[in-house]
Amino acid sequence: MNPVSALASGLSNPFGLVYALPKDVLRLTAGEPDFDTPDFIRHAAKLAMDEGFTHYSPASGYEDLKEAVAGKLHRENGLRYDYAREIVITPGSSSGIFLAMLALLDPGDEVLVPDPAWFHYRTLIRCCGAKSVDVPVKFEDASLDLAEARRHLTSRTKLLVLNSPQNPTSVMFSRESLEQIGDLAEKHDLWILSDEVYEKIVYPPNKHISPASLPRLKDRTLTSNGFSKAYAMTGWRVGYLAGSTEVIEKVAALSGYILNCPSSVSQRAALTAMTDPRMEPAVKAMIERFTKRREIVLEVLDNLPGIKVYPPKGAFYAWIDITGTGMSSEKFSSRLLEEQRVGVMPGYLFGKQGEGHVRISFATREDKLQEALGRFRKFVVNR
Repeated sequence: MNPVSALASGLSNPFGLVYALPKDVLRLTAGEPDFDTPDFIRHAAKLAMDEGFTHYSPASGYEDLKEAVAGKLHRENGLRYDYAREIVITPGSSSGIFLAMLALLDPGDEVLVPDPAWFHYRTLIRCCGAKSVDVPVKFEDASLDLAEARRHLTSRTKLLVLNSPQNPTSVMFSRESLEQIGDLAEKHDLWILSDEVYEKIVYPPNKHISPASLPRLKDRTLTSNGFSKAYAMTGWRVGYLAGSTEVIEKVAALSGYILNCPSSVSQRAALTAMTDPRMEPAVKAMIERFTKRREIVLEVLDNLPGIKVYPPKGAFYAWIDITGTGMSSEKFSSRLLEEQRVGVMPGYLFGKQGEGHVRISFATREDKLQEALGRFRKFVVNR
């Protein structure tokens, strides 16, 4: 049985916990902004259709969008890329991550993955016929347990996945941590795949650092990003990947065969998101709302018996230790849903270290968030 067939036959589907909950449930599950895409971006898409952008685009994306991405990476992340050869536009950042793995991994290869982490990584690695190896996330200093990583290194270890700000924990890796990761990657000749889709959603005094901005890491790092989170464009499905020509050419070829090309209309919308001066204040306004919601989470859930809330450093998730309640993450989530009609993500979905935790998303409007957190608090107090 090939890896994808084996995966399909044995994989549970966690998306029901995100999108298929009953209508009366207050959902703190979805990993997408609740804001509509700004109107000037929607207008740009309508204009693109009227101008005839309804045909195939190049497999690697339109040149002007790739050039705008290169400008953004230089201006905001300190990264220099040749947009024609070192950047590819993908139908969403998730597909770019998968294509990068397909380009880099052979069956039997091994990939170091933070634990906990977004569950897609492990699934996509399995689709490539490779094996994921968990590396615990250390909350006390925003780092990875590299001693544990070294213990599991073999001749087949090829790739390390990073995500900062991180889903589900909202941890952001410090420069010191990235330097240490760089030492490991250099010594053992590892590729780094850096998922930076939450980079703009950061709470002071934290600052996002792209691993590829560290000079010795640029040549071995693939930087993945997209428009979904910061620009409220989840449904448009546009992402990008930047890295060395040898890998990007493979990714573009794979994209052409598997996905054909990214959406022409969505790319015109993405170009507007990246170049229109109205975008910066729109993003700032969204982050201000997320900041307010973060404060609501910390205020309502403060000093609850049996739980510990890790203050989010970035993204729009709160990672909550519920071990003091005596319940597993699955039991806690199920009973919270049954008794209070509040949906959260059980931590075991994100890795072994996720057991004893739940993830809540505060990407929902303030009144619903207050109501849901009040029910959460009531559930815990009643225990």
